Amino acid sequence: MSVVESLPPRPLDPEELLRLNSADALDLAVPTEDEGRVTGVLVATESWVKGLALDDEADGWTVVETVGLDADAERVDGLQACEAAILRFRGDDPEAVTPADAPGAYEPAVPESDDE
Repeated sequence: MSVVESLPPRPLDPEELLRLNSADALDLAVPTEDEGRVTGVLVATESWVKGLALDDEADGWTVVETVGLDADAERVDGLQACEAAILRFRGDDPEAVTPADAPGAYEPAVPESDDE
């Protein structure tokens, strides 16, 4: 059974994403959303990265991009290409998305201290 076939035909909840991330067949599974239910996932092994998106028309998940990893393509490049493909699949222009509204753009901030 493929990764896509193993996913339920709905957004993933955080616990399901954690189980997917700990699957032996994958090195990495990360959401494209910062919080809440997941409708876009980047999955990776040693040899490839895939961008998966929930497809309402198909009533399930679909692979929107696959990037093979080798000496010329590193994982980070594959992750970026797959995230851009998920954005395009959703009808967004990856070039127009700003860091503030990009999926997966959350960066934890350390509260400023009054001692400074």
